[in-house]
Amino acid sequence: MKVCMFPGQGAQRLGMGLGMFTRFKDQVEQAHDILGYSIAGLCQDGPIEKLSQTQYTQPALYVVNSLQYLSHLEEAGAKPDYLLGHSVSEYVALFAAGVLDFADGLRLVARRGALMSRAEGGAMAAVLGLEAGAVEELLRGEGITDIFPANFNTPKQIVVSGRRQAVVDAEALFLKAGASHYKVLPVSGAFHTPFMEDARSQFAEFVATVAFAPQQVPVISNVTARPHVNADIRARMIEQITAPVRWSESLRYLLAKGVAFADTVEIGPEGPPVVRPMFKRTELEAGPLGEADLAADLPPATQVSPVEPDEPSAECHEQAPVKLNGARHDFGRVTMETIGSRSFCDVFGVRYPYVSGAMYRGIASSDIVIRMAKAGLLGFFGAAGLPPEEIKAEIRKIRSSIPAGAAFGVNFIAHLNRPHLEDVLTDVLLEEGVRIVEASAFMEVTQALVRYRAKGLRRENGKIRSENKVIAKVSRPDVAAQFLAPAPRPAVEKLLQNGSITHEEAELLRQVPVADAICVEADSGGHTDQGMPFALIPPILKLRDAAEREFGLFGPLFVGAAGGVGTPEAAAAVLILGADFILTGSINQCTVEAGTSDAVKDMLEGINVYDTAYAPSGEMFELGSKIQVLKKGVFFPARAEKLVALYRQYDGLDAIDSKLRKQIEERYFGRSFDAVFDEVTQSYPEAEIERALRMPKHRMALVFRRYYRDTTDWALKGDTAHKVDFQVHCGPAQGAFNQWVEGTELQSWRKRHVDTIGLRLLDETAELLNRRLSVLMGWGAGHGD
Repeated sequence: MKVCMFPGQGAQRLGMGLGMFTRFKDQVEQAHDILGYSIAGLCQDGPIEKLSQTQYTQPALYVVNSLQYLSHLEEAGAKPDYLLGHSVSEYVALFAAGVLDFADGLRLVARRGALMSRAEGGAMAAVLGLEAGAVEELLRGEGITDIFPANFNTPKQIVVSGRRQAVVDAEALFLKAGASHYKVLPVSGAFHTPFMEDARSQFAEFVATVAFAPQQVPVISNVTARPHVNADIRARMIEQITAPVRWSESLRYLLAKGVAFADTVEIGPEGPPVVRPMFKRTELEAGPLGEADLAADLPPATQVSPVEPDEPSAECHEQAPVKLNGARHDFGRVTMETIGSRSFCDVFGVRYPYVSGAMYRGIASSDIVIRMAKAGLLGFFGAAGLPPEEIKAEIRKIRSSIPAGAAFGVNFIAHLNRPHLEDVLTDVLLEEGVRIVEASAFMEVTQALVRYRAKGLRRENGKIRSENKVIAKVSRPDVAAQFLAPAPRPAVEKLLQNGSITHEEAELLRQVPVADAICVEADSGGHTDQGMPFALIPPILKLRDAAEREFGLFGPLFVGAAGGVGTPEAAAAVLILGADFILTGSINQCTVEAGTSDAVKDMLEGINVYDTAYAPSGEMFELGSKIQVLKKGVFFPARAEKLVALYRQYDGLDAIDSKLRKQIEERYFGRSFDAVFDEVTQSYPEAEIERALRMPKHRMALVFRRYYRDTTDWALKGDTAHKVDFQVHCGPAQGAFNQWVEGTELQSWRKRHVDTIGLRLLDETAELLNRRLSVLMGWGAGHGD
């Protein structure tokens, strides 16, 4: 199954069609004769103000999209199973289907654009966060008769259109009704509403002169969201001017017909995809049409439906011209849809390149993951430190609570001292069909992780695909290099020898990197090397680029950023450095969904950027490993350092001065060292206990390590009797976030939800980038509004 889709007005940009105009000279000459000007010159040289005018935009998009389709057809060979185009680009779909020849299609589009450009006094606005029914009910309930739904892009992204002042004044109503965004778009007409009736009637006269042939490939109608009926195509295309683009329902129809996201191809101007991401969001937010909807009769072709926009959808903002070194350049406005890497979103099946990272012991709870998945965002469950059965139960809870096919992941933490736990976790992940893991705390790639990676590798259409995806969190380029290389040969050979992988899997492992993405972890909460993103990201990007060249049959590969990201300024900085996605951690711990106590959340809500400290890691304190933790109001960092100093100073517990020993037992543990060791014997393998009995130093390590577990337990449970000993992994991003949201509804953690935080962070990051770019390029701070 294959579907080709074409973006509509708003996707235009200077430089589009490069290479197409010289390749398809006959069509370009036809366009020149029909339009009376050089379409190649307009697309290549602008000016952008002219290219953005409706009467020029629509013919330009028709020509470029049509030529891109011809190029695609030459390279792909076979025709698609379905075609659809957003508003004006429905004419491209009709050309691709053989209904119109190139010249007739261009004549229709040129006439359509000219008529629509004459519209005045209208406006359009993008509404995010409300479903179609809510929008229509709001308009009915408020008695608003001069605004209409115009574009149903996704179930929760709708464009309204109508009389300009009414559209501007309606913002407060929509926001009060629950819309997360309301943005008036830079157009002058009430496109795809009854206000366009004069244009529709004049266009109908012109359309009567053009012949329409039967479809060679089914084209989905914008008006009906079903395949065109050959006898009705002419009438439907007239109707389209005053009817809404039912894009979301069209995508749901295709979903019901068995089309998957991987089956779709967007063909249009070079740059970030515009309409293809809507497919994934529609799949996540609504899914396929039901049998009753599929069986419903279509309205008669003479009916004029609600409304549509051909102009900028909520995804398609006007391009902005700037002067740079005396020359004009075209920079698209940064939006939540264009921020970061759209390829990352496609590969990982998410709406935006924003990830909530794993926090151990279920602090990154299933509730966090569920909330993220429902918003089309990627969340990782914090499996570290939890027993296998609990991990299984939480995975099943997540899967039963999110839309079918929605992306989610689970933390895969390295166990330096107990590698068998990695094998146990791998068994759980494979058994439960978890397709994405966050590999963290690895200093080298281990056999268990390689086994997870091997399963699901396959050849497909001349490429190698991986069902099991790995995002590796690293803080050193040398570790990143291991993940951007094939799996270690000794590990592969051992897995092959013991029958854990097949010969085919072993061969495929040699042709792909261990990870699909590297997340560069700068100074962060929990385990940290205290790195700086400005120093770490550039060399790791270079490693990524080299790996993409090496693994030509696999990819693309991605680099993200984590650590210190809690404000739009921090997110913008790492995106400018080249990050494809951002991952947040600390700020998600202080949300309603986080799996920690209210007492901890109350403490985190009040910290500043200087209220964290470094302390020894409980798992690897013998090696000097550090974690970043909450400092304000607790003794944990100082006491953890004291235990490490004692470990280095003494050969065993019995060697510690009796007075000091009693002090540590009473103040730190609340019980004797012997009692602690008795508890340890119940949770460690027999071989480990035997070693501790033989080696006093190891026994001391196990007892001291128990303090780290106790302090975490007390924090998670909110045991305020031990509040001064709470161990709370946290970085300065939490303090920065608190300052950012001070005085807003998010000041209280009880109003903080992980998806709300993520979407707000992305939105304000995009706005910040627009403002900074405005200043750098000399637009003035207000440009683009």
